[in-house]
Amino acid sequence: MSIKFDTETILKAGRAAAHTAKHGTREEQSGKFLPPPGWKGHLVTAADAAPTKPRKAKAA
Repeated sequence: MSIKFDTETILKAGRAAAHTAKHGTREEQSGKFLPPPGWKGHLVTAADAAPTKPRKAKAA
């Protein structure tokens, strides 16, 4: 049985995971969704949502 990853690789992956856990992903850091390269879909934002109807005041 052979070892697939050496100690340095495992430590580097652990540091990268800790950095992501502390600072968030690149999408979370920017505050918006960043689609993957080549994505042709429609980006849905809060501005695309239908406007809400004003609520009626309750009679006392």
